[in-house]
Amino acid sequence: MSTRKPSEPNAPLIHASWQRSSDYGLSPEHALHLDIASRSQLSERLEANARLMSFAQPVMEHLHCQLARSSSMVLLADRDGLVLRTVGDGDFVDRAQRVALAPGAHWREAVMGTNAIGTAAHEERTVAVYGDQHFLARNRFLTCIATPIHTPTGGMLGILDLSSDARVTLPHAQALLTSTAEMIEHRLIESLDTGRVLVRFSPHAEMLGTPIEGIAVFDDTGHMIGCNRRARAILGVGGSDPLPHFDACFQHDWQRLPVLVEASTIAPVHLRTSPPPGLSARLQWCTPPKPIPRQPPAPPPAPAKTPLKGGFDLLDHGDPRMQLAIRRARRVAGHDIPLLIQGETGSGKELFARAFHVEGPRSHAPFVAVNCAAIPATLIESELFGYAPGAFTGAKAKGAPGRLQDADGGTLFLDEIGDMPLPLQAVLLRVLETRCVTPLGSSNEIPIDIALVCASHRPLHTLVSDGRFRADLLFRLNGLSVTLPALRERTDFDRFLDCLLAEAADGRPVRLSEAVRSQLRAYPWPGNVRQLKNALRVMVALLDDTDTVIEPAHLPEDLVTAMADTPPVVAASEDLRSCEQRLVRACLQRHGGNVSAAARELGITRTTLYRKLRQDEATPGGNANA
Repeated sequence: MSTRKPSEPNAPLIHASWQRSSDYGLSPEHALHLDIASRSQLSERLEANARLMSFAQPVMEHLHCQLARSSSMVLLADRDGLVLRTVGDGDFVDRAQRVALAPGAHWREAVMGTNAIGTAAHEERTVAVYGDQHFLARNRFLTCIATPIHTPTGGMLGILDLSSDARVTLPHAQALLTSTAEMIEHRLIESLDTGRVLVRFSPHAEMLGTPIEGIAVFDDTGHMIGCNRRARAILGVGGSDPLPHFDACFQHDWQRLPVLVEASTIAPVHLRTSPPPGLSARLQWCTPPKPIPRQPPAPPPAPAKTPLKGGFDLLDHGDPRMQLAIRRARRVAGHDIPLLIQGETGSGKELFARAFHVEGPRSHAPFVAVNCAAIPATLIESELFGYAPGAFTGAKAKGAPGRLQDADGGTLFLDEIGDMPLPLQAVLLRVLETRCVTPLGSSNEIPIDIALVCASHRPLHTLVSDGRFRADLLFRLNGLSVTLPALRERTDFDRFLDCLLAEAADGRPVRLSEAVRSQLRAYPWPGNVRQLKNALRVMVALLDDTDTVIEPAHLPEDLVTAMADTPPVVAASEDLRSCEQRLVRACLQRHGGNVSAAARELGITRTTLYRKLRQDEATPGGNANA
């Protein structure tokens, strides 16, 4: 046997693998004895791993596209090291097949010596084998990285491998490979059909919905039946440890689960852990809960003869800035004018968009909401525009319509439009100009008729200046722009609070004590309306059946802590007329004194604007030219 030593990195791991390879009776110059599964054996392995294959194939292709380099391929092997599927560049695939880097080939260490797939299967962890670190000399033109794909219960289900020419450098390849394996694991956990509730959690709320969140599934009794590697790391669960109960993971009573699930539909909830500080989480039912009826179900009510009252009336509680936004939006409803809604996160942008839809002529057509920040960049194009049959591996046989086609005839709401990737912005601009959508993998243009509403919590003009948003797309979207006030700025806080409390109480005669009302009024509400709704739902849930008054003891613990750490908001002293006059002056100043332009933005006539200016001049301290 050659005495050549493998080079860094990971030398101890590679040395141990070389020793095992030698113990198997192999030598570096050993004539390769290929172990290739027969067609029937490969078919059996593919059938046994069908669930893994269905989730892995699409992301394997996305991974290879992200590399955007030649001389590389992505492979999927089962837990024994048998290659199931490959995706790669043609020239490199030809070279790889000469050393059996192809479906049906066994790459366990006993056959191929030290290699990424076989060594990762033995070590059950991510392994990189560079060039001459391969035990067999004929494999040393390769650089390979492999990582296990874990089952929801922690075992190894398969191995994902990235192989390339040893002369090619692939930056961040290991991080890409690991995140791709985690995406597959996420899909496997989300597809569990025996769970009761799925919990997504992270130490940081902004990480929820991303590939680095923890995911766990619990059954009807609260026992965990599966989780991903991030969840194990966050909760401190070892690979061989039994999966814990919900109460052991989080300091919450399992019987209070419905309250947590309901609350997390509004905003992430805080799950207490030991030790603190706890985790941000969203919970969702895997299967809807089955409540036991206390009496026979009543017959379904007769259809209403008149439509329920809705739209902007439910949002207008007296705040001048909100009233101004509503008045201006009502003027363009029914016209082919895009609406851009800006405001802080949680300030009610989607509610405003839905009200705009309800009051327009498209109210009986679909309202389709898409959060551009919540869809992975690699999937957003097919999500928005759809895809043709066979557009990519794993695509539905008949293709699928995108969200734009779903909204045909109705309203499309693009939330957090500022997070849309730049290449996709160009495609969206063309769709808006041509009113036609071309599905991914197709050349056919499909006409669409939509009203467009967009929203962003960041000023799009700033994103344009930073080069993160197309100026031409902003001009196309910014038909009418409205800005919603933050909750701490609203002059109608008490009336709005009572309305939200009635909604949270769902018919119960519940009211706030003056002490609680004062505390809520003084808090700055960084999460805005979404945070307030969530807090009220929790307060109502904490009431006993006979309680009708919410006292300080019913406040959520995280809110009490936040209130103690946050200085109170100074109450606004201006009345409605003063606030309106301030807005008029600011608008006029923004347009350089151009009355016509200011009137158009405010949605009023020039005569009305002149009258308001005269009222301002008559007010002590007023200055129409300010």
